Amino acid sequence: MTLKKNSINNELLNEKHVKGVVSELKATEILLKHGLLVYKNVSPNGLVDIIAMDEEGDLYLIDVKTVSFRKKYKMPSRKEIRRAPSGPQKKLGVILMIIDGDSFTFSPARCPLSKKLKSQ
Repeated sequence: MTLKKNSINNELLNEKHVKGVVSELKATEILLKHGLLVYKNVSPNGLVDIIAMDEEGDLYLIDVKTVSFRKKYKMPSRKEIRRAPSGPQKKLGVILMIIDGDSFTFSPARCPLSKKLKSQ
């Protein structure tokens, strides 16, 4: 989805924001399909986008990211930008859920949520 540069909405909603919102919705859908309850952060900024809860009551703090690639590399050898939780996120145990179209990965890769979803 691309927005015209002269669009009135361009000041309020750019393509990067649209991709972020779509990724958060996809993450929510994935988590719901795996039987987790999902609570969204209503704040525009924060360390966590989603809190998910499983049937045992375990909570997962999740920051959703959209996959991105380094600009200096062209197709087909694009290099993915590797992401990791920030210092404050690490202290809280926040998991990054990286959305790439209909697929996803986690950082850290061996987090409890990743293991839970793979076991289902």
